Amino acid sequence: MPDKAKTQQHLTSLFTKSGLTIKATFCYPATHRFRTKKSLIDIKEYVSFPEVKAADFDGLIVTGAAIEQLPFEAIDYWQELCEIFNWAQTHCRKVLTICWAAQAGMYYFGGVEKHLLNKKVFGIYPAVTRTVHPLLNGFSQQIILPFSRYTTNYIAEVAASPLKVLADSAEAGPAICATTDDHNYFVTGHPEYQLTTLLEEYQRDQQRQQIIAPPENYFINDNTAIINSAWLPQTQQLFKNWFGLLEQAKVC
Repeated sequence: MPDKAKTQQHLTSLFTKSGLTIKATFCYPATHRFRTKKSLIDIKEYVSFPEVKAADFDGLIVTGAAIEQLPFEAIDYWQELCEIFNWAQTHCRKVLTICWAAQAGMYYFGGVEKHLLNKKVFGIYPAVTRTVHPLLNGFSQQIILPFSRYTTNYIAEVAASPLKVLADSAEAGPAICATTDDHNYFVTGHPEYQLTTLLEEYQRDQQRQQIIAPPENYFINDNTAIINSAWLPQTQQLFKNWFGLLEQAKVC
């Protein structure tokens, strides 16, 4: 998550909209070397993983990071992230990973490689649901998600792995996957994004003088003042379903 404060705000907003009482602990990997003082300020209210590893949690959400073009093993906190994934199998009832973290999780649990794209997957895309699953309650045939990444996974490689594909997109590849025990979920899009997040990313990249096309299926009639919001209720439903799985796991 390049902007920790915004990501935290996005997630907190989703927690509030769920109607549930959710106590969140925000955590960072202790082995990560932060590049700026701002990053250190952003995490002042966070705890490090070693501070919470003795505790149990209902759920774990692992967010993305703008490092998808690096090999996983080149990430300074990769070994600690692997430890977190392993720890979460016995200390968290369910795990939800988002964007880069989803690709990292699929690599850790299933050996699924990520592949560099010639063009950034950037926009709002439908993903066809491939099975009946409680995470997909309310989605009869497809779910629409925001995507923003330079890498992808191949559906055939996920299918050949120990993982299962719950929904996939012609434009974005495997969109929602899971381990066979339904403990870990991998969402390669950004269901936490708010209405204007893709617009803000687009404007940021333009200011950096990067060559970037407008996010696809996002602006109505190519008017940057009018944003297509049809996907927002769907991402909120996805989180609602995941929270429901946490509730069910508490009963079992």
